[in-house]
Amino acid sequence: MHDKLRIGICLSGGGARGVAHIGVLQALESAGIIPYAVSGCSAGAMVGALYCAGLPPRQIFSTIEKKSIYSIIKMGLPDKGMMELAYFKKVLSENIAHDSFELLQKPFFISVTNLNTGSAEIIGNGKLIEPVIASQSIPLVFKPQRIGEHLYVDGGVLNNLPIEPLQEICDIIIGVNVTPVRYAENISGMRDVGYRVLNLTLMQNMASRLKQCDYIIEPDTGGYTIFDITKSKTIYDAGYEAALPVAEEIANKHFFNTK
Repeated sequence: MHDKLRIGICLSGGGARGVAHIGVLQALESAGIIPYAVSGCSAGAMVGALYCAGLPPRQIFSTIEKKSIYSIIKMGLPDKGMMELAYFKKVLSENIAHDSFELLQKPFFISVTNLNTGSAEIIGNGKLIEPVIASQSIPLVFKPQRIGEHLYVDGGVLNNLPIEPLQEICDIIIGVNVTPVRYAENISGMRDVGYRVLNLTLMQNMASRLKQCDYIIEPDTGGYTIFDITKSKTIYDAGYEAALPVAEEIANKHFFNTK
């Protein structure tokens, strides 16, 4: 095993489909592959923050396994038509004993979208919880998060796979895309069209970044929506299964001990 080989993993956004990231991390760890640094967007930012704080993947999964989207919405009652992400703030504050990037156990970076400047930003220092919540604030669904003088929303609007900071400090980059676009047979009604357009938009801003990754993991989550939190077990399993062959390839190529 190359002890000094630094592996970075980038976790895309995707709502409830982001539970697949937990399965991916579990599969990698089971193969002896421990990421040196993590970057994430939206759901990937949430999972990444907990992971970099030292929570094992199975413990992260247990925090959301039995949660329903109703209970999440109930905790964030609408204000001017948009909800707050109160539940996720609660999870972060209960599981991370601090509110600081610098006190995490691994380098960690978050993609957010600045509404005032109209630009993508990556945050990797200072307060932790506000940027994580901002990165998950899906426009028109959740309230924008104010950080300093600016309003921020979901990083996936402009950068759903923030590999840039990992390129500077890692030898190998694994990109995890939980919103793969595959052929869709039946598209009917406004809801189906909306989800399809969202996935196409996310895929478009990830395409060039996926090409720059050394390894790509794409769980079979195409049949799930951003709100399918009650299907967390099958989504977790999809992430785990998708990561196994990649973990084996990395282990064999880079001489990791998989025992």
